[in-house]
Amino acid sequence: MSAYGDIVQEDSVSDMEMARRLQPMRDLLVHKAGITQDQIEGLTAFELRDALLVLDPLDRQWVAQVNKAEAEFWKRSAGTRIGYADQILGFDCGGQQWVLEVAFPVGSYDTVTSSWRSKNTDISYMKDLLREIESADIPAHSPIEQRWTASSSSPMSPAAAGAGNPAGLPADTVHSWVGIIMYLPTEDPQQREDITKRFRQYAALVQDKLIPKYNASWHWAKIEVPDDPQRLAAMKASLAARFPVERFNAYRVQLDPDNILGNKLLDTLLDVPDKS
Repeated sequence: MSAYGDIVQEDSVSDMEMARRLQPMRDLLVHKAGITQDQIEGLTAFELRDALLVLDPLDRQWVAQVNKAEAEFWKRSAGTRIGYADQILGFDCGGQQWVLEVAFPVGSYDTVTSSWRSKNTDISYMKDLLREIESADIPAHSPIEQRWTASSSSPMSPAAAGAGNPAGLPADTVHSWVGIIMYLPTEDPQQREDITKRFRQYAALVQDKLIPKYNASWHWAKIEVPDDPQRLAAMKASLAARFPVERFNAYRVQLDPDNILGNKLLDTLLDVPDKS
């Protein structure tokens, strides 16, 4: 029974079927860690991923093996499900993690959905990202997530388009969003610091090479204030060039004069509104 009082079709997965789906990840962990199947019997896919990654989270070859096993889990889990959006569009991301996601325009709806007119900007971005990962020998944790949305009429949206948009994007512009990730499957301070350092190098590839090339911008909920002053200055300049920051700050002064809704991230990247 759904929250709306209607019966929906739910996934029903038997223990045997779930074991079949998890087997590639279980087999890899047993082989690598020298443990038995019984010891990991109750672990979910996300717990198995953490248990695998923690063995060597920054070794590219090992991470590739883990990614391959997880990809097989998802392949075996493919199917259909019928239900309301609040029941379907939920996903267990699993564990603590570093993430970075950006959005970029890929063309008008008619162009993007026409194979002979599309420039395949979204695919080109992914190819460039994979080349950068391979060139820099990045141990890229799975997945690299790609999704698409319509544009937004909000001027402060990374997917802003339509009337008044500084870039002149038409209202029917389609945006692609691409997210990268590294998990923190350990409580060991040194290992967490090493993963964090490597992720910052990973994120720098996106920010330095792909964001400028594809006119991309950061997901507001997945943007981090850089420690490096030069990077911070470059990020602030990029945001100021893309969004109507002055107008936004003017509204902040008018509607939130005491900056109650402000925070360190907002005030650092967009500056504290000037009340004068």
